[in-house]
Amino acid sequence: MPTSIPLGAPIWADTNSPDVAADLEFYTRLFNWASFDSGEQFGHYTELCLGTTVSVARAVAGISQNPPGEPGMPAGWGVSFHVDDCVQAAADAEKLGGTIISHPMRVGEDLVYAAMRDPDGGAFGLFEPLSDHVGFTAFDEPGAIVWCEYVYDGAPVEAMQFYAELLNWSVRLPDAEDPPRDAPYVALWTHETNVEFGGGRMALGPELDMKPHWVVCFGTDTVELTVSKAVDLGGSVVVAPMEDPGGRMAVLASPTGAHFSVMSSRERANAA
Repeated sequence: MPTSIPLGAPIWADTNSPDVAADLEFYTRLFNWASFDSGEQFGHYTELCLGTTVSVARAVAGISQNPPGEPGMPAGWGVSFHVDDCVQAAADAEKLGGTIISHPMRVGEDLVYAAMRDPDGGAFGLFEPLSDHVGFTAFDEPGAIVWCEYVYDGAPVEAMQFYAELLNWSVRLPDAEDPPRDAPYVALWTHETNVEFGGGRMALGPELDMKPHWVVCFGTDTVELTVSKAVDLGGSVVVAPMEDPGGRMAVLASPTGAHFSVMSSRERANAA
């Protein structure tokens, strides 16, 4: 196995953008990331990392320009999950009611990838690593992804059954002693390694007008300072800082409109 990331867990996240230069300026300054362009061969896909040089860089996420035929595609973050056979996983997803957006394809010598939609219309990726140079090398710390959450206008336990069957997840309802939530919620765990990596919840407020979607959440030491910095850099606040059972969090949008969350890693750790 070329990676220590458990099967079924998030292994990568990236965002498309109609203006990569503007979004790169925003994200790199907001999270103190370095960016590394993969070159013309790979469509100038850019890796975002903690660390300033290739020798010490730890991968957090990626960003790509909108496809030439869809320059006006809305910006948005997506999540890909670790599978050991992308071709088989894509076929299994179809049998379970999912849809293939782009068929499994090999990307250089590093990975096989397929873009998918679940039965409710939520987009996600299937990612088969072929080397130890791909996937997250920074996770669950300030500046890196700490959580992935599925937002759905309905009972989340029902929406997550597709993923549970496809990716061998455990979907767990809150215990009676858990803090109350504003909407029905389930926790998501890898089955074999018993790692909790995210959750699914019912949509609230403005989210009811959105399609089902995955939200990526980046860690920060102080939510309020990150929110203020994001606004100064041209981003906007979608949901103001608030207390959540998992920690203090807020929802932001990049200058091109891609939604993402920030959460205080320290508070999240204390709450766990």
